[in-house]
Amino acid sequence: MPAETDSQSAVTQLLVQYQGALYAYLYACVRNPTDADDLFQEVSMAVVESFSQLQTEDGFFPWAREIASRRVLAFYRKSKKEQPVSPQVISALSDAAHHVEQRQPLSERQERLQECLERLPRRSRELIARYYNTSGECGTRVARQFGQNVNAVYAKIHRIRTILRDCIAQRLQQESGE
Repeated sequence: MPAETDSQSAVTQLLVQYQGALYAYLYACVRNPTDADDLFQEVSMAVVESFSQLQTEDGFFPWAREIASRRVLAFYRKSKKEQPVSPQVISALSDAAHHVEQRQPLSERQERLQECLERLPRRSRELIARYYNTSGECGTRVARQFGQNVNAVYAKIHRIRTILRDCIAQRLQQESGE
């Protein structure tokens, strides 16, 4: 049983570490926050269920992204929604995410993210933390907790993510220019 506990701890830690990147990938594929939330939950469950198949923890993100890619394709087949991106584009997004990861180590980006998060106003940090926490709270529940409608919460999340992305890029650029 201790090995199973260690395995659960490892998968939880890796999911938390890569949840932003996985969610961003899913959102880029479906362009709908509700669908991306649902897919993220499905991918997380699939990752947990098949974690024993992972060869090394170093390969976690590409492995999880492949699971996400397959879930996106299944989502479009099942939902019969108009597919905003083709399977080739989904594959290209996956390859691009891998390329970015190779160019800029995630740990460095994570350090800058932490620095940028600390610079946000307290209320924005709370909103981001609630929205991306590990309990899988949906946007509707977060909106209720903050006394706002769900569209306002999604708009704020989008603005905060833009601020964070710009802050991270600026900090990484400053480091590379030193």
